[in-house]
Amino acid sequence: MTTNIEHNHVIVTVNGSGTPVCTPDTVQARGRNCILTFHLRTDGYVFPDSDAVVVTDPGTEFPNPSTTPSPTKVHLFNRNSRRALFKYTVTVKEASTGRLIPLDPSIENED
Repeated sequence: MTTNIEHNHVIVTVNGSGTPVCTPDTVQARGRNCILTFHLRTDGYVFPDSDAVVVTDPGTEFPNPSTTPSPTKVHLFNRNSRRALFKYTVTVKEASTGRLIPLDPSIENED
C-alpha cells in the first residue's frame, strides 16, 4: 500500500472550549489504496475503540471501518480511485468522563 505522509495525515486536537479541531480540516488524500492516519495530540482525550472515524457515504472508496491501533491513533483505508469530496465524522472521547465529542470535516480524494 502507498502512504504519502505529507498528505494523508491529520492532527486532531481539542481546543480550550472542548471542541475537536482537525488539521487540515479537509485532508487531501494522495495515492491509490492509501491509509489515512489520524493522530490525537491533546492530553486527557483518546479515540473511542471503534467508529472513531466514520465516512458519511463511503461508497466503494472506504470499504472498511476505521481501526484504532492505539488510543491516540486511527487508520482509515481509502481506495482513492476517483476524485471526490467525502464528509466524515471524527469522534474523540474525554478520558475522565467518557463523553464523546464529534466533528464533521472532509476528505478530498485527489487520486
